[in-house]
Amino acid sequence: MTSLSDFRERPHWSYSSLNQILSVCSLAWKFSHIDKLPKPFNPVSLVMGSAYHRVMEFIAMHRLEGRLPMPAETRDLFHTLWEREQKEGPPMEKTEDPPEKLAEQGAGLVVAYLQQVDPRERVVDINQAFAVPVGSSERPLIGEIDCIVEGADSQTVLVDWKTSARRWPKDQADNSLQPTVYLYAYNQLMPGCTDKFRFDVAVKNKTPVIELNTTTRTSDDFLRLERLVEAADRVVQHELFYPCDQSFACAGCQYAEPCKAWHRQAARKTVNLAA
Repeated sequence: MTSLSDFRERPHWSYSSLNQILSVCSLAWKFSHIDKLPKPFNPVSLVMGSAYHRVMEFIAMHRLEGRLPMPAETRDLFHTLWEREQKEGPPMEKTEDPPEKLAEQGAGLVVAYLQQVDPRERVVDINQAFAVPVGSSERPLIGEIDCIVEGADSQTVLVDWKTSARRWPKDQADNSLQPTVYLYAYNQLMPGCTDKFRFDVAVKNKTPVIELNTTTRTSDDFLRLERLVEAADRVVQHELFYPCDQSFACAGCQYAEPCKAWHRQAARKTVNLAA
């Protein structure tokens, strides 16, 4: 079976890549995808999200078999994965909360998710990788759908697992590019199967909250996606990379140091071209 890592071996677009270059910071995209600069640290949210995601896979695998794991089992698994995630890759960024407290927070999230699972909902598949053409782009659109479920109404829904520091605004799911990308791809694989996408968001409140945010997409949304991909292609082709100094992502950016030097390097390149 082809995996997402296989699809990544050639130039491509993904939701996270498109979101970064178009909505977050094109210069950070360049540092990551072209320059492939090393990352000095891992954000806590990334470490937490990765461990949480793996436990969600564990729960979903049990649901495929028509059962649920025990809460203590999922809690223990999160602690194990939390420790493992910190040992892999760059060190985790420093935070006010000690790692032990963060681990308990994450363990509480997975138990909260387990307790709200709808028994009428059936898991159809997990971690479904895709690579599909998108508009006129030479780069395929790739990704991996966390979970595909069939509800009590027999409708198919694509599900993505998220953690969040706060509750989502009412229109966040409707405005997100991710459902557009995933539904665009899935409807090429399974034409007309579904237009529904759901974010299962674990909110890191003192008492964890699980929010299910459902949204839909239309053919007009898919046409807009194709135009956005064309714009991203032009950014790369013409090297239109620049820092977005007011981005919400600046505070925790892994490329803060090379970003500070960007204008000096760009100036040297201009002088060399003029010589």
